[in-house]
Amino acid sequence: MPERLKNAIPPYIRLLLKLYGLNLVIFFCFRFIFYSVNQSADTDEVPWILRLKAFRIGLEFDSAVFCWIAFLPTLLWTLAALFPKYLSFLYRGTYIVFVSMLAVYYFICTVDIPCYDQFGSHLNRNALLWKESPGFMLSMIFGSFAYWGYLLLFIAIVVPAIYVFNRQYRVFKNQLAVEKHPKWYVTFLAFGVAVGLLIGGARGRIMDRDGLQEGIAIVSEHAFTNQIAINPNFTFWKSLVYDKGSSHYEVPADIDADLLYTRHYLGAKTPYQKNIDREVLPDSGGARPYNVVIVIMESMSVYKMGYYGGNNLTPNLHALNRESVFCENFFSSGIHTYNGLFSTVSGFPAILAEKSMRSYIKAPFSGIGSLLKEHGYDTYSYITHDPNFDNMSGFYKLNGFEHFISEYDFNFGQAVSALGVPDHLLFDKLIETQSNRKSERPFLAVLMTASDHGPWKIPQDIPFKPNGANEKENCTLYADWAIGRFMNEAKKQSWYKNTVFIFLGDHGLSMGHTYEMPISYNHIPCIIHQPKLFKADTISSPCYQPDIPATVMGILNLPYTNRTFGIDVFKEKHPYVMFSADDKIGCVTSDGYYYYKLLTTDTRYLRKYKNLDPVNYAESKKVLSDSLDKGIHAIFESARYIIRKEHYLYDN
Repeated sequence: MPERLKNAIPPYIRLLLKLYGLNLVIFFCFRFIFYSVNQSADTDEVPWILRLKAFRIGLEFDSAVFCWIAFLPTLLWTLAALFPKYLSFLYRGTYIVFVSMLAVYYFICTVDIPCYDQFGSHLNRNALLWKESPGFMLSMIFGSFAYWGYLLLFIAIVVPAIYVFNRQYRVFKNQLAVEKHPKWYVTFLAFGVAVGLLIGGARGRIMDRDGLQEGIAIVSEHAFTNQIAINPNFTFWKSLVYDKGSSHYEVPADIDADLLYTRHYLGAKTPYQKNIDREVLPDSGGARPYNVVIVIMESMSVYKMGYYGGNNLTPNLHALNRESVFCENFFSSGIHTYNGLFSTVSGFPAILAEKSMRSYIKAPFSGIGSLLKEHGYDTYSYITHDPNFDNMSGFYKLNGFEHFISEYDFNFGQAVSALGVPDHLLFDKLIETQSNRKSERPFLAVLMTASDHGPWKIPQDIPFKPNGANEKENCTLYADWAIGRFMNEAKKQSWYKNTVFIFLGDHGLSMGHTYEMPISYNHIPCIIHQPKLFKADTISSPCYQPDIPATVMGILNLPYTNRTFGIDVFKEKHPYVMFSADDKIGCVTSDGYYYYKLLTTDTRYLRKYKNLDPVNYAESKKVLSDSLDKGIHAIFESARYIIRKEHYLYDN
């Protein structure tokens, strides 16, 4: 660095940069020790390039946790630099506090090593569950000689670290004494740049839409390898302030009754066990190794297809319906994209407003990706935008998807908005990728569209010119056109005749006239297309997104253990299906009733939803209301129990 430029940087900024670099080295040492102590017997089977990638991603977590606490010294030392005659005392006091906080960081890294060995997860708020019995906790920890070794490790790292820090602080003090104080505007400029870098560092990434989260660490299906990158300070401090769904889970006293009900609802015939497992054997005809393409359409409510008084904006979907199986009473698990992606892939219902793809990453689900990968399928996922948004990439990788195609796989400039590339280019990428495959194995491709979502933008360099009443309708018309174009192009491919296509919405569209819990937000289309297997038909019984894995396995006639909350809709029927909308839960029955409950006010409604009947039958048909309320409560609690027990990141 040129001396002139170096001297233009305030001494305290130089000190922070040195401490930043030293801390990356120290955190690397902790990570390497964590890796060496806790690696499982099969870790060596994970390609070294993935393990190396995990260590590289660890730098992002290490950088973030350092930046969290670097805001304080940056602010206070800037004040001291601006007013050296009055606030010079802030240098020493802030330094002591800062180094003390770093020592706490190192202690957490130290404790995390045996914690992971004991519990199989990084340190989190559950470490504080013993705060009311500290004597017992301390005797439990230090009653084992093995833990004393970690205390010695902490001392062996923190003492030299503080020694080096102190040396750098003395250099800093000498610089203050001999160097000329920079002009106030230089100090302000340096402060602005430093704060910008700290915000970017604390967020973990600058360009992506989503900030740093645990799912970024997922590099493979190997559980331990996906934990290497995570700095335990990230999980510990985040878990203390994590809001939705973070309260410690207590297993309900009647969980056995809930699971028993759920097993009956799903048709489990084996003696009671504390799970929902059902063994599914294939028919005598043998396996049908068809490719599977699942297109999850952004915001595609049946309302847009003309239901509930909506304008028909989907001529191509209707044309596809005429040569496909249409599930006319199909419902999304929730009202967010992450709900729809999670439920379609995992076969589990959405749990209210919990961020499923971010939080349910402790272990993979036995969903569509994992199941088909076990049966020799190549597995692909396609999205239009940032792969890390809502932890899409991490969740898919964990759950059996080997290949992830996103905005980063397109040429720069092809993105038209924050949602990335337009739908028709993503469909083109799927056709290109699958047509150029060298593998002879069948493939699974799950594609998530995005153009039918704000900001409402469609590409201008296409022959299709929508004529909707507004930009929202134009985007729906474009999204529908892209699907029609995709199917026309797919029919030209050699793999078309051996491919099952499934089109469904991720969620619907909220229309105020469809009740307090708008049914149009959960009522979505589901179209299953494979002319060799299915004639045009309609399934009228209620179905929902968790049915997709079981239905696909049934179509392919493959043996598996069904651990999902879904069924094969061609062979079985639900008496009702349930769904949620953040703080609301509901269900629709096979005989046309829509029961829903507003949890914030504990208000219940029972409607005949087909014609948007405004009458509330909740009291006049109280037996039915009570039965449905009890049923969906049991299923939700069963799903929550299994998720918290096996998949939820923040609970043991």
